[in-house]
Amino acid sequence: REKDHAVKEAEEMRQTNGNSVFGSTSAVALTEFSYTEIEEATDNFDDSKKIGSGGCGTVYKGFLRHTTVAIKKFNREGTTGDKEFNDEVETLSRMRHPNLVTLIGVCREAKALVFEFLSNGSLENCLQGEHQREPLSWRMRIRIAADICTGLIFLHSNKPKGIAHGDLKPDNVLLDNSFVCKLADFGISRPLDLTNTTVTPYHRTNQIKGTMGYMDPGYIASGEITAQYDVYSFGVVLMRLLTGKSPLGLPNEVEAALSNDMLQDIIDTSAGEWPTEYTEELARLALRCCRYERKERPNLANEAWGILQAMMNCPDDKCKPPTFFICPMTQVS
Repeated sequence: REKDHAVKEAEEMRQTNGNSVFGSTSAVALTEFSYTEIEEATDNFDDSKKIGSGGCGTVYKGFLRHTTVAIKKFNREGTTGDKEFNDEVETLSRMRHPNLVTLIGVCREAKALVFEFLSNGSLENCLQGEHQREPLSWRMRIRIAADICTGLIFLHSNKPKGIAHGDLKPDNVLLDNSFVCKLADFGISRPLDLTNTTVTPYHRTNQIKGTMGYMDPGYIASGEITAQYDVYSFGVVLMRLLTGKSPLGLPNEVEAALSNDMLQDIIDTSAGEWPTEYTEELARLALRCCRYERKERPNLANEAWGILQAMMNCPDDKCKPPTFFICPMTQVS
C-alpha cells in the first residue's frame, strides 16, 4: 500500500535529515498534517482535483480543516524528490512576504506541502486566456511586474544568505482574488553563498534545471546560479506581459521590433491601449535584463523597481479616459 510505503520513507527521511528542516528555531512554525487528512482533502488525489503539475509534482485543490488550500504532492523519485521537498520547505518556512506564496503546513508521509489557495490561478493561465477570464489590462500587467520585482528583491536580499528562485516563469507566478501576485514553486531555489567579499554571491550545480526560454544562458554554460539568473528570467516575463508571445526566441523578436520601430506590431492588444512611452520603456528594461553579460543587467532594487513604480503612478496626461466619458464641452478647443 502506498501509504505504508510513504510512512516508512518519511521515517527514513527523518533519520537521514534530522528535524532541522521542520523544527528549526529560526523557522516559522508549520502545521503537520496526517496522510489521511491529505487523502480526504484531495479525494484520494483524484484527477478532478488537479490544478497544476510540473517536474517536481502535482498540485491539487483541497478542503482541509475548514479551509480551501492548494496541496503540492511531490513525485516519488528517490533522493532527488526528497531534496526538492526539503529545499522548498527550508526556503518557505523561513520567509514571509506579501509576494511569496504562503506555506501553511506539511505532510511528510505524503511528501506534500499545503499552501494558501490563490483563486486566480497562474499568470500563465491569465496570459493564455484560460477559464474564460477577462484579459489582463496593461495597468494590471505593470502592477504584476512590480509585484514580481518586489518578491525577487526580497529573495535576493534575504539574510544571512540570499535566495535565487531558479525557475521564474508565468506558471510559477500565482494571483490572488485581487490579482496580487505571489512567487511559487521553490523546489529548485538555491542559496547564494558569498565565499569572497569581492565576488558575486552564487551557487554552483552540475545539474542544469529550469525551463527553456527563461534560463540564463550563462547558467547553462557555467552551472552558476546568481541573482542575475532571476533577472534574466524576469526580463523574459516582462516581454510576455508586453506581447503575450511564447518565450522561445522572444528577446530577439522584441529587440528586432524595437530597432525597426515596429514594437507596436507585436504588443498584446488585448491588454488595452498601452501608452507608447511605456511599451518602449518596458521593452528596453526587459532587453537589459536579458543581456548575455550578467554585469550589464540592471539591479532590480536600484533600477527596475523605480521604472515600474513610475509607470504605476501614471500621470493624467498619459492615462486619459476614452473621449465618450468626457463632457463634449470640455473637448472644444
